[in-house]
Amino acid sequence: MTLKKKTILRICLFGLIFGGLLITATFTDLQVSQILTKNVLEPGRYYTENVFGACFETIGTAPEYLIGAMMAQIIFWYVLRIWEKGWKQTLFAAVSMLGATVLYGMWLDELFGYVTRHYAEKVDTTYLYGVFAFLALLLSLLSTLAVRNFSDETLKKIIRFAAVSCISMTVATIIVQGLKVPFGRMRYRAMNKIGDFSDFTRWYVAGGQPDKDWMRATFGTSDAYKSFPSGHTRGAAATFYLATLGAVLGLSKKKQIALWVFAAVFTGLVALSRIMVGAHFFSDVLIGGTVGFLCCVLSKEFFVDGGVHVKALVGKVS
Repeated sequence: MTLKKKTILRICLFGLIFGGLLITATFTDLQVSQILTKNVLEPGRYYTENVFGACFETIGTAPEYLIGAMMAQIIFWYVLRIWEKGWKQTLFAAVSMLGATVLYGMWLDELFGYVTRHYAEKVDTTYLYGVFAFLALLLSLLSTLAVRNFSDETLKKIIRFAAVSCISMTVATIIVQGLKVPFGRMRYRAMNKIGDFSDFTRWYVAGGQPDKDWMRATFGTSDAYKSFPSGHTRGAAATFYLATLGAVLGLSKKKQIALWVFAAVFTGLVALSRIMVGAHFFSDVLIGGTVGFLCCVLSKEFFVDGGVHVKALVGKVS
C-alpha cells in the first residue's frame, strides 16, 4: 500500500471514530455522567473521595509536566554539548534547566493540591512551597544526570522533536484553557451539589462565566463553569509524545505499538475518571484529549517529518 493510501485510510479512520464518538457524546452527555457518577459522587457534594477518581485526578496531568521537563533537559544537554561556547550557550542552557525545574515544581504543587482537596481540605499548604522547591531541584538534578547518558548522536536525532514538543504542549494548553472561560459549561458536580440539572447545556453552547463571588459562595470554588473542554485529559494525552518519540528514536514496531497502547489506555482511564467524579462530561474529555493528541501528531508531521504525509496526499511523495 502506498503512503498516500495509508494516509487517507488513517485520516478516514480517525474522522470516523472521532465523529462517531462526538455525535454519541452530544446526545448522551448527561446520561453517561449520571451512570458513571452513581455510587461515586454523593448527592449534594462537589468533590468525591472515590479512590479511582481521586487517583487519576492527581496523576492525570503528570505526563505533560514530566515529559515537558524531560524535553527541556534534552535541550539543555544538546545546547551544552553541541553548541559553541559563549553567552548564547550559557543563556539557553540556563533557561532549559530552569524550565525543567519549574515544571517539576508545578507538578508537585498540583499533585499535593489535589490530594489535600480530597482528603485534607483544611490543611495549609503554604509552608510546603520550600519543600516543593527543594524536591523540584532534586528531581531536576537526578533526571538531568539520566539524560546525560544520551549520546551526541541521539541528542541530534531528537533535539528537534524535543523543542517542538515543548511548544506544541504549550499550544494545546492554551487552546483548552482558552476555551473554558468563553464556553462556561457548568460541571456535572456543580449541578450535583445544588441538586438542579436544569442548567445542563450541550458542549457547543457558549455561556460565559458567572460571577466568581457567587460561585465561591455556592460551590466553594470559582471553577464550577469550566467543564468544557477537559484539561486533565489534554494533559494525559501528552503520553502520546512518548509514542511518537519511539518512532523518532527508531524503536522496534513492537515497542512503538506498546507505547501507543499505553498512551491510549492511560488517556482513556483519565478521561473515564474525570466523568466519574463529575468534573467533566463525555464530550469534554473527548475534545480535550483530541486537542492534546492532534497537537502531538501534527507537530511531529510538520516540524519533524517535514510534512511527508501531506506531501503524499498532494502527490509529491509516492
